[in-house]
Amino acid sequence: MVGIIGIGNILLQDEGFGVHIINFLNKNYLFDTAKIKLIDGSTRGYGLLDEILNLKTAIIIDALKTEDKPGSIYKFSDKDLPVNLMKKTAHEVEFIDVVTMCGMAGYTPKLIFFAVVPENCDNICMELTEPLKNAIPLVINNILKELKLLNIEPISYN
Repeated sequence: MVGIIGIGNILLQDEGFGVHIINFLNKNYLFDTAKIKLIDGSTRGYGLLDEILNLKTAIIIDALKTEDKPGSIYKFSDKDLPVNLMKKTAHEVEFIDVVTMCGMAGYTPKLIFFAVVPENCDNICMELTEPLKNAIPLVINNILKELKLLNIEPISYN
C-alpha cells in the first residue's frame, strides 16, 4: 500500500502545509483505498509508526524551514533527506526518528518527501500564506506524478 502523509500543525499557519495537502486530496480526488491511504500525520510523531510499518511506499508532505524563498518546493528520498533540516513535532520527535524506528523494527518503506518552504510558522492562524496557497497545485501535481509511476491514478472530482 502507498500512504500519503501530511505532517504539521495547522494551528501555526504554514507549519500545517502537509495537513492542508491531505485535506485538499480528500476533497478533490477519489482514491482506491486498497492501494492508497491518506494520512493526517499532524504532530503525531511516534503515533505514525504503526501506519508506516504497513506501507510499501510513503509520500510525506511537510514544511521545511530554510532560508529559501517561501513556496519553494524540495523533493527528497529517504537516501538524501537533509536530517539536520527536519523539524521536531509538538512532542519533540523528529519524523526521521519515526523512520529510524521503522528500520529498527526491520522494515522501512520507500520514502518520498515533498517539502515546501514556509513564509510564517509563528502566527496562530489556520490559513496558509499566499506563497504556500500558490504551491498547493504544484505539490499536488508532483504527488500525482509519483502515483502515476506506481500505476495509481485517482479520479478527480473536478
